[in-house]
Amino acid sequence: MKLTHQLVIVSLILLAWNGCRKEDEKPTNSETKSLANEQLTTTGAILLGCDDTTAFKSSVDLQPLEYLRSCYSCTAVKEVPGLGEIPWVGNCQVYVAWDTVLQFRFLTYEPYFEELLLREDLSFNYVSISVGVHPVYDNYQFQQNPGTTFGYYARLLDDGDVGDAGWTTDTICTNYIEITRLDLEDREIEGKFELHLKMVVQGTHGILYSERINFLNGRFKAEIEN
Repeated sequence: MKLTHQLVIVSLILLAWNGCRKEDEKPTNSETKSLANEQLTTTGAILLGCDDTTAFKSSVDLQPLEYLRSCYSCTAVKEVPGLGEIPWVGNCQVYVAWDTVLQFRFLTYEPYFEELLLREDLSFNYVSISVGVHPVYDNYQFQQNPGTTFGYYARLLDDGDVGDAGWTTDTICTNYIEITRLDLEDREIEGKFELHLKMVVQGTHGILYSERINFLNGRFKAEIEN
C-alpha cells in the first residue's frame, strides 16, 4: 500500500502544519517570489453558506500549474467564488487500501529547472470499490463515522513535502466522486467529481491563498496502482 505520503499530508493538515519549513529552501521563479511578497490580509470573516463570496480571495489560486504528460489525467474547472475560474489539469494516483477502499490523489506541479515539484494535492479518501456516486464529507464526519468518504486539498512548497495551506470539504455544498467505469482486471478506473472547499490552514510561508476554492465538472481516467 503506497499510502505513506498521503497519510503524512493528512496529518500535516490536521496538525496545522507547524514547523515544516526546511533550513535550505530552493528559490522559486520570479513570478512566485513576487506573489510571496504581496502584502495580503484575510477578511477574518466566518465562512457562511455554500461558496460564500465574502471570503478572502487571491489571484495565486487562478494561476495554472503543470502536470506530467500521461495517458492518465484528470480535468476540472478550478473556481475561486467571486474572483474567477480556470481550466485545471492534474495527474491521477489511485490506490487500493486495506483491500476494501480506494484512495485518490490528483496532483499538479511547478517547474524547477529540469524538475517538477509537487504543488497541489486534491484527495478523496476511503472511496468504496464500486461503480456509482459516493458522497464526500470532511474529516470530522469521517472521525464520527469511520469509513465515510472524505476529501481535502493542500498547497505544498519546497520539494513538495512542505505544507503551506489546507482546505477541507464544505459539507453545506454538494460534494461527490462518481465511479463510472471500474475494470479491476485491467486496473483502470474512470469517473467524475465535484468538491467545494473551505480553508482550515492559511499559508504561512509568505503566500496567502483563497479561503474558498471549488473543483467543478471534474473528470478522471486513472490506473489503479498496486
